[in-house]
Amino acid sequence: MINMRHAAKALGIVLSVLILQGCSSAELAIDFYKKHKRSSQNNSGVVATPHYKIGNPYKEFGVWYYPKRDLTYDETGIASWYGEETAILGRPTANGEVFDPKIATAAHKTLPLPSVVRVTNLDNGKSLVVRVNDRGPFAKGRIIDLSHEGARILGFVKQGTARVRVQVLAEQSLRLEKLAKAGQFPSIGGASVEAMPKIEAAAKPSVNLTAKSNTGRSGYSSDNGQSALELLLQSQVGEVITVAPVSTQIWVQVGAFHSESSATSVLSQLANVGNGEVSAVSKGGQTLHRVRLGPVQNVSAADKLLDGVVKTGFSGARIIVD
Repeated sequence: MINMRHAAKALGIVLSVLILQGCSSAELAIDFYKKHKRSSQNNSGVVATPHYKIGNPYKEFGVWYYPKRDLTYDETGIASWYGEETAILGRPTANGEVFDPKIATAAHKTLPLPSVVRVTNLDNGKSLVVRVNDRGPFAKGRIIDLSHEGARILGFVKQGTARVRVQVLAEQSLRLEKLAKAGQFPSIGGASVEAMPKIEAAAKPSVNLTAKSNTGRSGYSSDNGQSALELLLQSQVGEVITVAPVSTQIWVQVGAFHSESSATSVLSQLANVGNGEVSAVSKGGQTLHRVRLGPVQNVSAADKLLDGVVKTGFSGARIIVD
């Protein structure tokens, strides 16, 4: 049995060292410590109480997050993973399931719990469907946390991070929402509930899913009668679909402005932080002028650049890959 006092002391030492290394490392350590603390507080007889949850706005590390039901979510950025350390004794996820690092699940800051997302590792083309059932990550510059199993399947356990695209699968998410509100959850992560009925999905994700999976079966298609839940469960036990890798660059996006002059002014304010550009993009029939710094070639450089932007006063800046 683990001595929690000794574990807390060790965590404190690790935290102190990482704080000296910089803000991003410190936030990662604090995020780890909070999850470990939740695990320690629930180390005996954890009972799963799964429920559907969106949640109220909340604040972490000085940043407000606003959970919402977003069926169009499609973002690129940096993924991290969590699991082995924080799940030593088991703990409840943010929606009452019991976290299991051996099952491919994910944590997201704002999406409903549960939601279904496709996470594609842009560097190696591995693409995986996972259920989002927890909150996080709260370190700046990370858009999603995968469980250890999810990171293993997507091939970035050793690296710790990966450039990813995260897409909500709207049809699957809506159906899981309906079932979750009725108290029906898959029997995973310690939750002993009835098996979910078959879900007929009506739409394909936008990534190329005609490729062969690593088990030799064809990829997801609504034409062959395969249910979204079947694909989801296959992913949980190691099913991965491989698409073409994408060559990307990492940027820090400061913001998007209707006025080009405003965007140019912001870029000039950040001249001492790093080089960047103002580029025009079309969104919702409107032209926006986005301010981005970069590109940089690795995550550590992006973290450093993001810290500089945030310290200048642009707290809404984020890392994207393009």
